[in-house]
Amino acid sequence: MESISSEQYFRDIYDQYWEALYQIANKKTNAHDDALDIVQDTFTYIWNNVNILRQVETGKVRAYLVTCLYYRIFSFFKAKGLRNKHLQFFQILTEHNVEQTISYGIAETDEELTAINLAIMSELDKMPVRMKELFLQNHLHDKSIHELACEYRISDKTVSNQISIAKRKLKDFARSYPTTELVPLIILFLTKD
Repeated sequence: MESISSEQYFRDIYDQYWEALYQIANKKTNAHDDALDIVQDTFTYIWNNVNILRQVETGKVRAYLVTCLYYRIFSFFKAKGLRNKHLQFFQILTEHNVEQTISYGIAETDEELTAINLAIMSELDKMPVRMKELFLQNHLHDKSIHELACEYRISDKTVSNQISIAKRKLKDFARSYPTTELVPLIILFLTKD
């Protein structure tokens, strides 16, 4: 796959996955034009980060694209104020010390994990590009600090510092995330060494 140009790689990905992403976006928004805009934004992001996508294992490309799409769907609804209502709901629960005894089923767990994943991606997008890349390569692709130092031609200490800063930022984010039964999973994920 490395032998083809980034432009051709992007075109192949676009041709293979555009319709599937559109179907998901259309189902979630129930609005053709909004779905088209969201898919376009997703592929704009993918184009701008095509080198990161090329590092994703072939069998995980669709999952990566869907995660990127869900982030944009989440942002779309956030812009419409739906997330604020969600946060207000959790604030009311917290203020009134209402105990959450939610028993998560498979669908609810999947939805919550998707939301958490999107929120983490949003936080990662706020980081400097290299910090984000180092964290993802270390955390998702199990590349060692030394491997990353060699690949990026920087010192092991620099890689270690960048990953530590990213983890700290994500842990701070996790502490501020609305409390649900799955938040401990975020912390577990972020503290993985």
